[in-house]
Amino acid sequence: MSAAGFILRRSWDPRLAVAVLLLTASLFTGAPAPAASPPASAEADGAAIEACLGDPSMRGRDPHECGDRVLSSCLASASGGSAVTAALACEKRREEAWNVIARQTYHALESRLGDADRHLLRASQAQFELDLRDLCAVAHALGGSDAELATASCASDLVASRALILRRLAGHGD
Repeated sequence: MSAAGFILRRSWDPRLAVAVLLLTASLFTGAPAPAASPPASAEADGAAIEACLGDPSMRGRDPHECGDRVLSSCLASASGGSAVTAALACEKRREEAWNVIARQTYHALESRLGDADRHLLRASQAQFELDLRDLCAVAHALGGSDAELATASCASDLVASRALILRRLAGHGD
């Protein structure tokens, strides 16, 4: 079955199907997805996470702790506003940082692979995007009054896990 057929059967919203097809097409052509560059803070946070992951004191510890440091630092520096608004902004900041790592590692892996394996990597990325959407929609539905925060936390956690898996594949992880 073609990627387009799979996506159209999986999603009944034609606007979403078009968006996923465009994302998938950009992945298959090797062109970057039509997204804005990450903010400088995401680059800096991503570098901080990478430094944390490389720190010998992290051996044997949960690598997600490195992203949690970004979250904690962000929450500590939040001023004014509601706690929920600050937590939402900080979860999104943590997700952006992990996205920087995932994107960089993805491109590094892609450059080392042959055509068939590059195709598999791209297909796995398209599937990840679908899983991210679906799982975080469930988190949103279960989130109650904090549905947006539940969604942001879900996305942050899933992107972190994806980034860590890609790092391991690239030989940068445990």
